[in-house]
Amino acid sequence: MTAIFHIIAPVFLAIFVGYAAMRRQFFTQEQLNGLGKFVVRIGMPMLVFNAIATRPMAEVFKPEYFYGYSAASVLAFFIGWQVSRWRKLPPTLAVLNGFAVGMSNSGFIGYPLLLMAIGPSAAVYFAMNVLTESLLIFPLLFAFLDWSKGRGTNARTLLLKIVKNLSGNPIIVAMPVAMVFALGWLPLPLFVEKLSSMLAAATTPLALFMIGGNLYGLSIRGNVGDMMVVAAGKLLMCPLLVGLCLWLAGANDEMLFAGVLFATTPMASLYALFGGLNGFAKETSGAMLLATVLSIVPISLVLLLMAH
Repeated sequence: MTAIFHIIAPVFLAIFVGYAAMRRQFFTQEQLNGLGKFVVRIGMPMLVFNAIATRPMAEVFKPEYFYGYSAASVLAFFIGWQVSRWRKLPPTLAVLNGFAVGMSNSGFIGYPLLLMAIGPSAAVYFAMNVLTESLLIFPLLFAFLDWSKGRGTNARTLLLKIVKNLSGNPIIVAMPVAMVFALGWLPLPLFVEKLSSMLAAATTPLALFMIGGNLYGLSIRGNVGDMMVVAAGKLLMCPLLVGLCLWLAGANDEMLFAGVLFATTPMASLYALFGGLNGFAKETSGAMLLATVLSIVPISLVLLLMAH
């Protein structure tokens, strides 16, 4: 139990520090957004680059993990969407809820937890999660959002959105660059390795701080029952699906642990962002706040079970 506490406590305390700093007005929202840009555009890409470039290619891509995690994420998306439709929620909100259930906060919460649990190899699993999200979850979100608004998405439009999403994502761009070194085509210069390692190390605490800062000002308002359903889908159903799909794909114990731990984290913060853009800020921000607070329970259980 002590080891589990030492993994969980720093993560959630860092989130609390970010929340408290914003509450005491140590930072403005513009300054917090600046930190966010560093994390997303520089820190996370350097983290992925360092994880891939410093390892042989055989250690970088784990097909059992990628296929199992991807299948579970897509299933969770569809189940979350359908449950919201059965509950007679607006079509656009139903799609957003599917996105919330199918996409975990892998980078800002999942990666720090896994890093403290298994060490540097956590970045490899994070990189594969990014592939799943970029190639599958985001295209599903864009297509279903258009469909929910009565705008049919043809194949060409959807393909253009996918290409735009991939080419504009610095984390995705970092992957093929890193593979040049992982495949042995070029030696990795020592100064590049040290620079990427240094920037990657700075990313984790800043990401957690930013999560806490963004939680400030959110409140649980509206239909709490609907929010609880979304939170339960993300924190309970999604981890069960991930564990089942990884087991069926033949994943080993470390892959199972990594995938299930990622799945027990709350939904990606983009859920509330897209919710605000589509007129559902109250519903999505409330569900995200609820899931973030409650996530400490399944995360603790997964760490406890895996320890045994």
